[in-house]
Amino acid sequence: MDFVSSLLLVTFLALVNAIGNTLVSAKIYRPENLRKLQEEVKEYKEQLEAAKKISDAKLMKSLEKRKIYIDTLSKEVSQATLKQTLASLAITLVTFYSMIWLLPQGTVVAVVSTHLWNVQEGLIKLDYVLWFMLSTIFFSTATRKAMGIT
Repeated sequence: MDFVSSLLLVTFLALVNAIGNTLVSAKIYRPENLRKLQEEVKEYKEQLEAAKKISDAKLMKSLEKRKIYIDTLSKEVSQATLKQTLASLAITLVTFYSMIWLLPQGTVVAVVSTHLWNVQEGLIKLDYVLWFMLSTIFFSTATRKAMGIT
């Protein structure tokens, strides 16, 4: 496979990886709902700490009644985060291993000039693993911005 084909293949796989991870995050696990749940758990913990500091028995008793509900919310947030992480990992591994299967090890897919900061050096050659990581970061950021996800 020639230089340009390798570059385009790795860039395309990085784009697929970024879009897949963003869609899994946005459409299946709904980050805005998770954020609301996390805020509610955080608010409860802050109220509990404040009640402990001022030793307010009445407030402590009312917060203890909410503890089961908050524990359920914490469990939901943890499970959703774990599922999202595992789904993203699966997508990334599939695209990464397909790239490894298609390209021989050590294939150079990009070249970066160093003439701006060191004239003697010349060029830095990037293999497909590094280019995949850089492209995925770029495409993930662009995809999240395009979809309005923070």
